[in-house]
Amino acid sequence: MGGHLRHTDRMALDHFDLPTTYVDTPESLQEALPLWHAAGLLAVDIECSLTGVHHCVLALMQVATHDRAWLVDPIPLQGLMRSALEAMAQVPWIVHDFSGDGVVFKRLYDVVPTSIFDTMLLSRALGYPQPGLKTMARLKLGIDIPKEEQDSNWMLRPLRDTQISYASRDAALLLPLLRTLAEEADEKRDHPEIGPRLAALPKEIRHLLKRVRAYGPPRHDPVVEKVKHLGDLAVERARKLTALRWIWGNEGDVGAVMELGNRWLMARLAHPPLTKEALERTIPNPRFRRKRLDDLWAVFSEGAHETQETEDSSDGLIWNNPGRP
Repeated sequence: MGGHLRHTDRMALDHFDLPTTYVDTPESLQEALPLWHAAGLLAVDIECSLTGVHHCVLALMQVATHDRAWLVDPIPLQGLMRSALEAMAQVPWIVHDFSGDGVVFKRLYDVVPTSIFDTMLLSRALGYPQPGLKTMARLKLGIDIPKEEQDSNWMLRPLRDTQISYASRDAALLLPLLRTLAEEADEKRDHPEIGPRLAALPKEIRHLLKRVRAYGPPRHDPVVEKVKHLGDLAVERARKLTALRWIWGNEGDVGAVMELGNRWLMARLAHPPLTKEALERTIPNPRFRRKRLDDLWAVFSEGAHETQETEDSSDGLIWNNPGRP
């Protein structure tokens, strides 16, 4: 799939869309690196699996200059990503809300760029109360970013045309957004409230990079902590269930994220199912149930003779959407 994306493969182009190259081979990555270095400034965004910054894997990295964009697929390039990021890290990055993305880069690759400029922090300094990229793109550039792709499954291949268009545009918008916000900042530098916030922005960005570089994974799993009063068996089951949730979610199984929410886990750990059939009744999604029931039952069947709980009406709770963990 490496190489240039045809315009016919994408949604309708406008003046913010850029020629886009899909990078999924060592050769295409090697071709892109000198172009990124020569650009002197890179807009960078990422898409991850749906398991949260502390557990996710990187599913896609978007890189843009003023006239080109690249979609880098880390899945086939896994062994090359760290060295590529180390090279990229020497060039300043334009980002939007680096607090989460930075954690992903640090945790997975132990790489943090030398210099960033965060357009979300600039938006906040200018007084925008909801400075997400979708909102700022609409307010400052007149562009509506389709929300339906934001939380789509980025682990499945091939990516859909709409995903490719969404991902490419996310990075491509950052440089024009920065230019527009910089013009507004120049106009408001003497504003009594905005001016001091703008003056403090470089220090705020340095503190952000310092926090990202100091990142360490959480020491405690919240589900494990909450079931400690239930005993060692519940704790061991909690560890196994959360591990399965992260593994399956990072394989692209959205059901693992949606069905195994913290509420579902807590209910099952407090009132363990006594039979496989009882466990089956607590999983509404038929596809996920067929695929994962045996593995889930293996967690509960071990030590089941030690369980004194009986099934009760709490099983009904799971029919409400448990939400994401």
